Amino acid sequence: MDIVITQRGRAYLALLAFTASLAIIADYRLLVVFSILLSLYVSMKTYVEIAMGLIEDLVVEGSSSYTTEREPLLVKYRIVNRSSHSILLLEYSLEYESTLMLINGVKAGVLTIPGKTTVVLEFEFRARTGLHWIGPFKVVIRDPLGLFKSPELKIGSKLELSIPPAIDPVIVRRLYAFTRSIGLVKTRTPGEGIEFYDIREYRPVDELKRIVWRVYASSGRLAVWEAERESYQGILYVLDACRDMWTGPYNQSIFEQSARVIASIARYAARRGYAQSIIVFNESQVLDSGKLAHGIIGYNRIMNVIANTVISEVNTTLHAKNWNQVLEKLLYMLPKESTFIFIFTRTSSGRIDHLIHLATKLRSLGHQVYVVTPIVTTYDITRDLPQSLHGVYRAKQLLILREDLEGVIKLRQTGVRVISMTPLHVAQKIVQLIESTTPVHSS
Repeated sequence: MDIVITQRGRAYLALLAFTASLAIIADYRLLVVFSILLSLYVSMKTYVEIAMGLIEDLVVEGSSSYTTEREPLLVKYRIVNRSSHSILLLEYSLEYESTLMLINGVKAGVLTIPGKTTVVLEFEFRARTGLHWIGPFKVVIRDPLGLFKSPELKIGSKLELSIPPAIDPVIVRRLYAFTRSIGLVKTRTPGEGIEFYDIREYRPVDELKRIVWRVYASSGRLAVWEAERESYQGILYVLDACRDMWTGPYNQSIFEQSARVIASIARYAARRGYAQSIIVFNESQVLDSGKLAHGIIGYNRIMNVIANTVISEVNTTLHAKNWNQVLEKLLYMLPKESTFIFIFTRTSSGRIDHLIHLATKLRSLGHQVYVVTPIVTTYDITRDLPQSLHGVYRAKQLLILREDLEGVIKLRQTGVRVISMTPLHVAQKIVQLIESTTPVHSS
């Protein structure tokens, strides 16, 4: 790669030429000054060439630490200089996704890396749901006089981070309190299944693999674990992840609020032993968690799919082929039994016809279909949003809200069932619908 001469380097060249001219015309003793200046020029260029070779030999190791979107996203890079030569004035800049927010650490700066040493750079981001990337570093080496610089080089690798949504404890607590208050508690009976029900005395017909040996060790009697009978109730979530679903303050977009609602309901449904699955789609991809699965297996698959959702680079209109892909996935994944299908999306004008077609088709197959539009009010402003932008946010949010409410009216006029509430009430309404069709007993 060719070394780049800086503006200062060009001025230095002009000085060299001027000194040489004076030595020839006026005083030959200036040749000594010229020689010193020239040697500095050559040595600075040589330094940059050597340093570029050292940069190529650097070992850059990246690691990350996070759990969910509610916890800080910590990223650490170890830069190891294995040579005995120091690298001076290494300018670095960390590349990362524009949708992420850096809250601690310096994105760009200047490093000095002594020989045989390791430099550790730590960065703290505010995590958000989905698949994101951080790294590599863009670096430029300069000589101490600033006459030359290297081309822009990249060191290290790109870290891909799959961040799941957080389960909202307030929503989950209210869901359990709500179902207990109105007596919607699913009957638990022993039988074939995968969820734990109870431990009972061993019978001759029991399988040996069901014996709980710790009970035998402590009491000297044989006991077996018993599974809970699976009472089928299928739930399939469809989550729209298009670019306009990410509109709003950091961590408060429609997509992120919908993801939290789904995660909270999925956790509740997993404890109930319901079978569930998810489809997430945007302008460029359609992800799914496979066939409906019971309990914690279905829950983990749902969380994994949401965590691997990519934010679209551009905001484009969904075409008919995108909706057809979603329908094809649904038809493949859905069982013959009646299943609840909750489509989390906006009800903007470009989606109305597709939603009507999707709901009509699925209803004709005996499934219960609901379009879910969480209402994000103008009061849901996070402290991260600057005060100067509150008015802009409220105006934009009101426009989105008006468009979505107009869409809700159109869908209901065509017979499509719509749930349009705040995120907290959305979760409660969905659980009420699910539990009202499941065998229950009064608690």
